[in-house]
Amino acid sequence: MLMRVKKILITTALLGTVSFAAADSLGLSGTYNKGFYRADGESVDVDGSFGVSLSYTYDLDAMSAIRADLELLPNLYGSEKLGFGGEFTYLRSVMTSGEADVYFGGGVGFNTVSDSATSNGVTTTARVTAINPTLLAGARFAVAPGFSAFAELAGGPSFLRLSASSGGQSVSNSINGAFLKPRIGFTYTIR
Repeated sequence: MLMRVKKILITTALLGTVSFAAADSLGLSGTYNKGFYRADGESVDVDGSFGVSLSYTYDLDAMSAIRADLELLPNLYGSEKLGFGGEFTYLRSVMTSGEADVYFGGGVGFNTVSDSATSNGVTTTARVTAINPTLLAGARFAVAPGFSAFAELAGGPSFLRLSASSGGQSVSNSINGAFLKPRIGFTYTIR
């Protein structure tokens, strides 16, 4: 697990270094991720998770942009473990007036959390991963030169996969549902 975290951090640092040369804006936001699932006709109760997200947005033209997010989610799905997530989104401005901008977007996101324990020489590993096709709406407001604040609401279908392995045996199960993800934050324009 530590090696996986190290690889993710190194990859993020490399992407960040390369991205600075062409970056339009960097952002920091707080999120709340809540999933709603059903399995065998019954509602599955999963805890919501607050998170913090670092984003990089590249303007394609005056009205559209692409955004990539990396997210840390403590206590993802009530696991009491640190989860990771990400999202790649296309954003399109639909109304711009002075210092405000209303936009819509769509893309795909994911989040994952895992845990492992060893007892009597047998290692047991469990992982929960969700793939989330995303639709979103948001508003951005200029608050100072180069700085903007934003608020948005994302949601869509969610495909959750649970897997576990122990002593050479593994099981997995998939359930479908939906998710909601409000987000507030700020961005800093690089160029």
